[in-house]
Amino acid sequence: MEPCQSEGAWQTYITVKTVLNTLAAILGLSLAVSAASTVDAANRYAYGANIGWVDFRADTNNGAVLGEYVCSGYIYSANVGWINLGGGSPVNGIQYQNNAANDFGVNQDGLGNLRGFAYGANIGWINFENTGAPRIDLKTGNLSGFVYGANVGWISLSNAVAYVQTDTIARGIVSGTNGLPDAWQYQYFGHLGVDPNADPDGDGMSNLQEYLAGTDPTLTADVLKITLYSATAASPNMVNQFTWTSHPTRCYTIQERQDLNPLTPWLDSGLGLLSPDAGGTTARTLVESAANMYFYRIQAVRPLLGP
Repeated sequence: MEPCQSEGAWQTYITVKTVLNTLAAILGLSLAVSAASTVDAANRYAYGANIGWVDFRADTNNGAVLGEYVCSGYIYSANVGWINLGGGSPVNGIQYQNNAANDFGVNQDGLGNLRGFAYGANIGWINFENTGAPRIDLKTGNLSGFVYGANVGWISLSNAVAYVQTDTIARGIVSGTNGLPDAWQYQYFGHLGVDPNADPDGDGMSNLQEYLAGTDPTLTADVLKITLYSATAASPNMVNQFTWTSHPTRCYTIQERQDLNPLTPWLDSGLGLLSPDAGGTTARTLVESAANMYFYRIQAVRPLLGP
């Protein structure tokens, strides 16, 4: 808990902890069949002074799976055993509410922030909360910050000796054939079976394109587009300046090709994967040879895309 909270916030914290402590009395910890861990084989260890090394990859098959909506799987410590990050199937279909025995775990908010509760039968609850600020760097996959357990103290996700890194962020569960994660459909439409090709907000982007871009499919003004482009001659080069709408949950590439033949592949402009600027737009400058003509587009990239 943060040191300076209002009385109301303190009361809320106590209520949550009371619920969780009640759940602990009825929770069993048995390893279910899990997806293979997303955590890197080399960079997998967190450390706590009172608990020692904590392995986020564990035995690979049951290790931590860091997802775009929720985390699942287990982490392991030789000193305290298995710690459950969550079952992967929240009751509301989107994220864990941490208020029931079948609905606890660690959420990922799309920005890389990890929040919620993990549980170990031998140590109780591990809190992923604002004070420790545990998070994933969406470009590198590196974890940072701290998590806290009343029985084991602080656990650091990165230090001078070791750190935890996820190779991918697992795609949300897709139970249908429309290519849209169940959690995304529940988040924006409240049900499954959403038509991926429909455009309910009339902004020219399909539901599937909105998901890939990280935009709101029910809000016309929220759409990926280039808002400003200029080209200035600076012999022998051309200085191209781009501004486009962006979201902090996505990275971007500027792609180019020299004609509009649909068979001509779009290629990266050479700037690579770009993190978004603060605010609602991102601006970049690209210098090209003035002797060549290019067509450009901006592509949104879901960071660390995983299966």
